[in-house]
Amino acid sequence: MSHVTLPDETRAGADATSPDEGRRQDRVREGLTMALYIGLSLLAVMVALPRNVMAALDPHPAVTLFLTSISLLIAHQLAFRLSARFAHRGVIGAEHLDLLAAQVVGGLAVTTVAVIPLILFEGTTGVVIAELTLLAFIAAVGYASARTIHVSRVRAVMSVLGVIALVLVVLWIKELVHH
Repeated sequence: MSHVTLPDETRAGADATSPDEGRRQDRVREGLTMALYIGLSLLAVMVALPRNVMAALDPHPAVTLFLTSISLLIAHQLAFRLSARFAHRGVIGAEHLDLLAAQVVGGLAVTTVAVIPLILFEGTTGVVIAELTLLAFIAAVGYASARTIHVSRVRAVMSVLGVIALVLVVLWIKELVHH
């Protein structure tokens, strides 16, 4: 007689995560969320830069992006701490600080990815390379995200194209506001 495994039994075993694995997943989610948010924000800032960006601008575009990113990180840290205190009756636990650290790491990583091309390449070339690098990062996360739900590579690429289209719509709206 063969043993039949019910679908619920299979899913329960596959989805079971240890508390450590759950915390790791939370850190990855928070770090990626912050990296994506900062990346999208920096793309919007770059769209707002003058079309004839020169390295001699004061401040330099790299400084503008770096300070924008740091400001966003600080604002998010404040908002997270206030909301965590409110939701948990004044207590900020170790798990909150762990998530905040993951957010800082994600935000600083994407800031580095955006700023380095602006330092290495002058003017518009640096901005375009930074924009393409950020778009590639967002696309890569979109692709990896689609593949985690076990869709085909073609469907994952189609999902990425949809993500890129949404990013371009956001940037287009930002460009409309700029004028």
